[in-house]
Amino acid sequence: MDFSNQNILITGSADGLGFAISRAFSNKKANLYLVDINYEKLIKNNIFNSINIECDLSDIESVKKLIDKLKEDKICIDILIHNAAVLIPKSFEETTPEYWNEMVNISLNTGYLLSKYVWTNMKNKKHGIIIYVSSRAGVEGFENESAYCASKHALEGLMKSLALEGKKKGIQVFTITPGMFMKTPMSEQNYEDEYKKKWIDPIELAPAFLKLASGNLKNLAGSHVNAWNLLKDK
Repeated sequence: MDFSNQNILITGSADGLGFAISRAFSNKKANLYLVDINYEKLIKNNIFNSINIECDLSDIESVKKLIDKLKEDKICIDILIHNAAVLIPKSFEETTPEYWNEMVNISLNTGYLLSKYVWTNMKNKKHGIIIYVSSRAGVEGFENESAYCASKHALEGLMKSLALEGKKKGIQVFTITPGMFMKTPMSEQNYEDEYKKKWIDPIELAPAFLKLASGNLKNLAGSHVNAWNLLKDK
């Protein structure tokens, strides 16, 4: 797969899965727009052919400024991968409105705003790919993760609706779940020891994103794709 001249925007790209995805697409000669709150880490990663963008996705005004800058620079995105997520377990009683909004802004509202931005160009070109990174939290509930699960469930609903509308316009929309325990900064903090014994390097899952972004799996559009199973499926 060759992604030359394809503009790809990836959120949460400084560490973990986002970093692995960025490396994979860089090796395929894509033009990358890498978004993360940790700008210093983006610079340190030194991903080839990338433009590094600092943005706090929990702050919607910052997201709007990011979009305004992309518009100003006339950047048209061909593939959007919304990977950013933060999980800090809190009981429902401890979940403040501020924390709730932070979770919803990072997952759902940023996903909506970025999709809204890329949609017009994709529609005009009659081709585009939108991938939201989900997890089991998008289809199940977990204790002390009410805000996180709610935001991921909502992202699943957004994907399903956009996939139906996009089908008529050549736009493929997916959610993707790792399907396997990964070693990332977030999982370092939240995984139990038994899961840490099973985890893998996120780079092992990156080829699943290349497959979805290729445009050759339109039969999976509108579905919750398991990355690990996709790679095992011959």
